[in-house]
Amino acid sequence: MHHMAQNKFIKTFVIHITKKSLRSVFRFFGYLLLIGVGLSACDSDKIYENNVAIPSDGWRRVERARFEVEIAHTIHPCNIYINVRNNIHYKYADFWLFVDVHAPTGAVSSDTVRIILADHRGKWLGHGLGSKFDSRMVFRKNILFPVSGTYIFEYEQASRDEPLSGIEDIGLRIEKYTIK
Repeated sequence: MHHMAQNKFIKTFVIHITKKSLRSVFRFFGYLLLIGVGLSACDSDKIYENNVAIPSDGWRRVERARFEVEIAHTIHPCNIYINVRNNIHYKYADFWLFVDVHAPTGAVSSDTVRIILADHRGKWLGHGLGSKFDSRMVFRKNILFPVSGTYIFEYEQASRDEPLSGIEDIGLRIEKYTIK
């Protein structure tokens, strides 16, 4: 009789533990789902974002980073950003870039852009951990694309170094303009 009571206690204990474990698992996945929804909601203004890796042996001038962006709406103002990931081996405080924007009409606009990556003391301004730092610079603010269609953004490194070392990724982000 004592043996049967002990078995019943073990079964009840195992069932209780299993129910508690299942609740914990469901709670854990529920938190993950909430975090995922929250993170995606944080980026609801994003229209386009893409980053391309720069070859590990350096960025040569002839290697242009190219981004093709389909713009469907021309009534919403946008902000355009340039994303840069550098490592601690980048030897300058700033980074120069030639930017060409090809409109669907065939028009091309060209700009020379200076991106500040470090302060006057040499402290990296971008966000990062360890040896990599991500920076985002406003290229154009509160602009309207004149026509819908495919826009092509091309970047060429404008440094005197050939190849340029220390830049790991370069990117483009377009988002809806919002007053903050």
